[in-house]
Amino acid sequence: MMCDYTQVQYKCSHLRYVVRAWCTKYQETHKRCPANVVAIEYRLDENCSDCKGSRSKASLYF
Repeated sequence: MMCDYTQVQYKCSHLRYVVRAWCTKYQETHKRCPANVVAIEYRLDENCSDCKGSRSKASLYF
């Protein structure tokens, strides 16, 4: 058994893996197994959370 994930690709080229469903092994042990990517989602109109917060605070005021 493997946990099902969605691969999310952002405008900044970073990838994230979001769990869709935990397998029964994970539910029992809470140990993650290898990701089983079952879908790919493109969010090419937004940056990932790391890049969204990388703007300097000074640039927010101008």
